[in-house]
Amino acid sequence: MSSAATTEPKNSGSSWKGVALGLTAAIAYSITNLALRKLAGGTGGMAWDTWISGTKAIPTAVIASILLVLAVRAGHAVFPSRRVICALVLSALLMQFGGNLGFQISLRLIGLAISVPIVFASIIVSGAIVGRTALGDAVSVRTAISMGLMVVSIGFLSAAAHRAETTEAGAMAQQAAESMISSSVIGPVGLGVIVALLSGLSYGLCGVVIRRVVRGQVPVATTLFVFSLTGLLTLCPISGWQLGMSGLNAISGMDWFYMLLAGTFNAIGFFAITYAYRLMNISRANVVNASQNAMCAAGAWLIFQEDLSGWALIGIGLTIIGLIILD
Repeated sequence: MSSAATTEPKNSGSSWKGVALGLTAAIAYSITNLALRKLAGGTGGMAWDTWISGTKAIPTAVIASILLVLAVRAGHAVFPSRRVICALVLSALLMQFGGNLGFQISLRLIGLAISVPIVFASIIVSGAIVGRTALGDAVSVRTAISMGLMVVSIGFLSAAAHRAETTEAGAMAQQAAESMISSSVIGPVGLGVIVALLSGLSYGLCGVVIRRVVRGQVPVATTLFVFSLTGLLTLCPISGWQLGMSGLNAISGMDWFYMLLAGTFNAIGFFAITYAYRLMNISRANVVNASQNAMCAAGAWLIFQEDLSGWALIGIGLTIIGLIILD
C-alpha cells in the first residue's frame, strides 16, 4: 500500500464530501435499523435472525452487480488480485456473521436504543486502534479521550440493559432467547450486551479492511459486491435450511416489506460509508456515521416505546460527548 493510501486528504472539499457521505450513511442506517428492530420480534430465534441478516444483502448485491457490468462494458478493470479477493471474502464473513448477525441478535435481546450505542462505541474504539496500527491513521489525545468516554458509556448502557430485564420488554426478550441460551449463566440481557460488543468489533475491523482496499485500486462496487454476495451465499442457505419451507412460507407480506426496506437503505448506507472511507480516516468516518445513535434512540422511544432510563440517557449522553470531543 502506497503512502497516498494512508494519508488524509487535505482538500476541504473532499472533507465536506466525506462528512456529507457519512451523514447520508447515518440516516440510511437509522432507517435500516428501525426496520430491523421491527423484524426482531419474530419467534424464529437464531434462524430468523440469520434469514433477516442474509436477505438484507440482496439490494446491495443487485446494485453492485449492475455497476460492475457497466464498468466492464466501459473497459475498466474491476477484479483485483486473488490475494485481495481472499482478504475481502474473509473480512466479509466476519462482517456477515459477527457484525450483521450479531447486531440482529442484540436487537432481539436488548432492543435498539441500547444496542446501537454499544455497537458504535465498540466500532469507534476498535476502528481507531486497528486503523492506527494497520493504516497509520493518527490517534490524537482528543481521540483517546473520546474512546475512553465510549468505554465508560458502555458501562452505563449495560446497566440500563440489565435494568430493562425487569420490565415487560425485558421479559419478552428473555422468553424469546430461552431456547438458545437455556443452559447459559449469562442471561439474555448480558448475552445481548456481549454480542453487541462483538458486533461492533467485527464492524470496526471490517471498516479498516474496506478503507485499505478502496483507498487503493479496488473499485467500491467490487468491494460491496464481494461483501453482499458472501452474505447471500452463506446466511441465506443456512437460515433457509433451518426455517424449512413451512417457515419461509409463513413469512408475512409486511415482513417482506420491512426486509426490502432494510435492505434498500442498508445498500444506500453501505455505499455512502464506503465512499466516505476514501475521503476520511476511520475515526472521523465512524464518528460522523455514529450520529445515527441519536436518531435510533429517538426512533426506539417514539416507535417501539423502548425504555430510556436514566442510565441509558447518561450512556447515550457520554457517547454524544465523546463524538463531539473526537477531532
